Amino acid sequence: MATGLSDSERLSLDEVSTDTGFSKVIDWIEDFLCAPNTELGRLGDVCPFAKAAMLKRSVEFYRNRSKSVPGLLADLELHMEEFLQSGALQDIYRCRIIVPTGFDNAVGAVEYVQKQLKPAFVERHLMIGQFFQGCEEPGLWNKAFRPLQAPVPLIAIRSMVPTDIAFLYGNESYVRAYLEKFGRRGSIALRQFETAMEAHK
Repeated sequence: MATGLSDSERLSLDEVSTDTGFSKVIDWIEDFLCAPNTELGRLGDVCPFAKAAMLKRSVEFYRNRSKSVPGLLADLELHMEEFLQSGALQDIYRCRIIVPTGFDNAVGAVEYVQKQLKPAFVERHLMIGQFFQGCEEPGLWNKAFRPLQAPVPLIAIRSMVPTDIAFLYGNESYVRAYLEKFGRRGSIALRQFETAMEAHK
């Protein structure tokens, strides 16, 4: 399916289900993200929003064919702008998954672009996450848990939600953008998070 993005092609759910690489992503979402895990450190599914997002068909899948890190970086900037223009900020279940297929070292590319683009995404009240096999980013409530390990390297884009304070805490500019979006509700969530973290020590 054609899009306005230079190096990305959107796939339908039928195309995703029959593609070898993307079908692994579907299985990972349904079997891992949409399910509880004893190592998670809290009750509920690994991702509280994934099950509803899949049921609502709010997850969009893109194959990225960039051959260079600058190309992937530029294409994800286009994704960011298109995501904003589509009105996705109003839908907490809307998520865009981009799988780069043109790299020998897709893991390195995914790690780099996520780190570079996170400030710009957060400033616009969006979240950008990196997922790949062997990702050592620890869980919030159990440091031995590795929630960002996916079967193929991918980038996920979605709207910021109140619980995202957990991923933004400790960075002044990120917290400022968070409070700008959520106001009093965000201030309450921030205090609740700090209390929970203190109790979890």
